[in-house]
Amino acid sequence: LSVKWNLAMMLISFVLWNPLVVNGLIPLEQPSSQSRMDRRNVLTTISSGAAGLVISTLPGSADAAIPKNDQTSTTTFSAYNVLPDSSVNLDPKLQAVEPTKFLQSIARKGGSVWLGEHHNSQKDHQFQAELMQRLHQTRIKANVKAPMAIGLEQVQRQFQPILDDYTNGKISLEEMKEGVDWEKRWMWDFENYRPIFETAKRLNIQLIALNVDSEDLSEVEKGGYARLPLNRLRKYIKDPVGFGEFAKSRQFNTYSSYVISPSYQIHQKLGLLSYTINGEKLDDEMTFSRFLSGRILWDEGMASAASTWCTENPGGLMLGLVGADHVKFLNGIPARFTRMSGTKDMACTTVIINPTLIDSRPSGSVAGVPGAESVSADSITLQIRYLKDDMDPTNAELRKLPESTGGVLKFSDYIIVTG
Repeated sequence: LSVKWNLAMMLISFVLWNPLVVNGLIPLEQPSSQSRMDRRNVLTTISSGAAGLVISTLPGSADAAIPKNDQTSTTTFSAYNVLPDSSVNLDPKLQAVEPTKFLQSIARKGGSVWLGEHHNSQKDHQFQAELMQRLHQTRIKANVKAPMAIGLEQVQRQFQPILDDYTNGKISLEEMKEGVDWEKRWMWDFENYRPIFETAKRLNIQLIALNVDSEDLSEVEKGGYARLPLNRLRKYIKDPVGFGEFAKSRQFNTYSSYVISPSYQIHQKLGLLSYTINGEKLDDEMTFSRFLSGRILWDEGMASAASTWCTENPGGLMLGLVGADHVKFLNGIPARFTRMSGTKDMACTTVIINPTLIDSRPSGSVAGVPGAESVSADSITLQIRYLKDDMDPTNAELRKLPESTGGVLKFSDYIIVTG
């Protein structure tokens, strides 16, 4: 086993980093004597953001209404399927999908559906809660006996017993909020998430804590994987060799350059790399290697928790409620879940709710662009291209050739726009 872990860590070291230029950010000055800073709190005050191929405007689609719990009002939504194109044309498209067909396509499958959210969006969370109800009803009508579960990035693994006590009626919602240390460990407005918890309890849907414990993530940010005891690392990384091989792939390399590296640069510009995720002051600024190690432990841990539940509940459907950054372009959580599922009959579907131009571009790259924060932004990136394994990524001329394309990473399987 120790040989497998050593191999995995060696493979991680081969991950390439090709930084992207990030403009338009004002550094956040922090007093040098400050020993602790709440990094999460700073990030909640900043608009979240995310080269590829773009498509202008959304095609027309029929709207579907999802009933709210009180049946007095409804949320309408339109659904679109992303059709990637890895041919020499590199011409991805959006295809309107009848919302009823969208619901049926995911309701009857076993596996995971990853709902990429904006943490501060009441609209996103209301849609999630109502989708839970509709999928639950659809599975009952289809006589699907396997259970549903809601996977929560918002709650760390150590608090699973608290979630169980809530769904089993042993504690109130307010006691659950207190028990999972919401205000300190997540911090986004709990009231936006209230319908999700209430719907889960009413329908007796299990809640699963997905997130890495911040104490463990903080250790990795301070000193890499070697700093975290092996028994704690194993909680999140069940397949160390697969974990290492995944990080070595050209697909992940491209994803890291497009999504993770710009995020690191934003943290750097905001002065946040002198602190761990739980606010501990570092002696030196966090390196990209440690930042990357923390980020992929986060994704691997959430995929692992979901995979474990799905394996233990054949045919079961988990809805993962996580940030859009963990879902888009597949190589955050989804591709890891697929890797772990192997030959098992587990579907993995990705959905981005109310995406904007910001979501589909490198973080900070469209700061100040008119309409970038609007769901009706003029264009969104539908796929990013990666090179063949034998291509030299530093050769600018070869990179441009269509025949250099190894494949594409699509933004998401589905895009949802709520009314």
